[in-house]
Amino acid sequence: MSPDLNLPGPESGYIATFGSGEPRTLLGHGFAGAIRDTRPFGTGISGTRHFLHLPGHGGRPSPGPGWTYPQIGRVLAEAVETTSASRALGVSMSAGGLLHLLSTAHPTVRGLEKVALVLPASFTGFPAEVATANRSYLEQLRGLVADEDIDGIVDLMLSREPAEVAQMLPARAWTKAKAENLIGTDMSDGLGLALETAVDDTAEAAENLRAFPGEILILTHEDDSAHPVAIAEAIHRAIPNSRLEVLPAGSILWRGRHEVRRILGEFFG
Repeated sequence: MSPDLNLPGPESGYIATFGSGEPRTLLGHGFAGAIRDTRPFGTGISGTRHFLHLPGHGGRPSPGPGWTYPQIGRVLAEAVETTSASRALGVSMSAGGLLHLLSTAHPTVRGLEKVALVLPASFTGFPAEVATANRSYLEQLRGLVADEDIDGIVDLMLSREPAEVAQMLPARAWTKAKAENLIGTDMSDGLGLALETAVDDTAEAAENLRAFPGEILILTHEDDSAHPVAIAEAIHRAIPNSRLEVLPAGSILWRGRHEVRRILGEFFG
């Protein structure tokens, strides 16, 4: 186990490990997230749980400006191989990376038995209104980061949450920590990811997704403009044997953790 679960170093592949035995599950966080954010998703999952810090997060250097889902996918594939994981869970950005790997039939993840995609934010494209909103949000966010306006970043990020969530003190504290990281680290290299698509819109990619032999869970919640339900539904349609769970607004990170643990515990066993 890493002596600091938030800052595992290069000697561990930036992976903190908890539990023991089989099965082995890899868990990856979302953009501006950290291992501490994915720990709750591992509650109730048996065996060994490996929590990864992606580049630009948790002290791991950024690969440079202009992050892409293929880059994220390669890091996830390497972690699957390193840990010998047979199962994986990805939140938001990591969900996109896993989707990319599945769509390209990457040999490392082709053998995964179970994959959970939590709050997927990107697939083969965005509805027009979502694309417009993402571009506007990104332009505002870049300006606030350049101005080092932490309070402005917090307000902008919380404006994408349901009003009742935005008013929660823990939500504001969590968002402030993200804002500070965007200003104080090289994480801002990845801001453009909000406009990137995770999967190429090709017949080959579609066939690879349909042919994935493992089980897939898609877990999202309503009224989250950063993670539209329409994206989760599109993924579910593309992978007919997947399971889609849509929870009430604010459930996954704040107000429905018991239900999230139940769903994930049943899925992973």
